[in-house]
Amino acid sequence: MNQYVTGAVIKELREKYHLTQAELAEKLNVSANMMRSKFYVCPVCGNIIHSMGEAVIQCHGIILTPCQAEETDENHMIFIERVEDEYYIRIEHDMTKQHYISFIAALSSDKIQMVKLYPEGNAEARVKISGVRKILFYCNRDGLFSVAPVKEIDDRQS
Repeated sequence: MNQYVTGAVIKELREKYHLTQAELAEKLNVSANMMRSKFYVCPVCGNIIHSMGEAVIQCHGIILTPCQAEETDENHMIFIERVEDEYYIRIEHDMTKQHYISFIAALSSDKIQMVKLYPEGNAEARVKISGVRKILFYCNRDGLFSVAPVKEIDDRQS
């Protein structure tokens, strides 16, 4: 198949239906979809490694497996609030040197926003709303948690 003719036809149809390249890629599910992101955390040093698909990751001589996200629970309550064009994310969690939230990440189909957190700091972050479909955070004891932001916005009242 001639890739130039195919590309021209795709462009013509995309423009006919007023789609951007990103919108078409999303509809076809062929983009480098950040929603497929995998996170690896080293149990020795706490390094966070991100991949956009399958990978073999090692740190300190240990082969790491990707973290499996769970739904939030009563020990890891997350509150998401809209503030203009950002989400203000706060997690109810003690932030001690022994037990803390290591990072908060906001995923969309084409980007990831990741905020590194530190013990004895606040378990909070601000991220741009644009396209965010999933928010993840990592507890150094209990693992990776995931939530869809729309479900949790202003959940403090409930």
